[in-house]
Amino acid sequence: MKHILAVTLVFLSTATALAVEPESSDRVDPLMDCSTPVLDADSPEMAKLLRVQYGGDALTRELRETYAPRLAGIFWDQQEGTESRLVLRLTGNEPVESRRLTICGEPLTVEFISGQMHTRVDLQKLHADNLDWFRSKFPGLQGTYADERTGEIVLEIYTPDAEGADFAAIRKEAQSRLGAPLRIEMTTAKVGPAIINHVPAAE
Repeated sequence: MKHILAVTLVFLSTATALAVEPESSDRVDPLMDCSTPVLDADSPEMAKLLRVQYGGDALTRELRETYAPRLAGIFWDQQEGTESRLVLRLTGNEPVESRRLTICGEPLTVEFISGQMHTRVDLQKLHADNLDWFRSKFPGLQGTYADERTGEIVLEIYTPDAEGADFAAIRKEAQSRLGAPLRIEMTTAKVGPAIINHVPAAE
């Protein structure tokens, strides 16, 4: 199982959709480290992966700050039986050399991928600014989020409410409007209006 940083999925209803506000600069979350208890692991191997995330918390915060002007996305890429990776997607073409570290006694590779189209802040703004437009154009739309793993804006469509829609044409129009890639995910699961933390399925 892969573990990645959660992104926000905004579920839409008949009320005006609201984008999740960015974290306040005054907010200070407790710093985790290798001694932080792992309470939600299903196996010893998963506990090891989570402990690397906890031990890498200070590093993650440092990298977010250091590369903030270029940061398109940052996420953990972890799978049982393999070494952990912390991936940073960056705008601009200037390369950044990967790093090999040891966190909580486990190997960690920090990988940098340059040449991305939008910073995560810009992508989230594109997403937030177009919520009402998405609702007007995409029948069956019930959730959206900006995926910082891929640089895509993701739309979740409730299939029974979208019969007959030409999503290829609408998607093309949307990408032209946004200047960003769009991913459509069809689902038969109906959800109610809410704002929750959503972790995309591992690939």
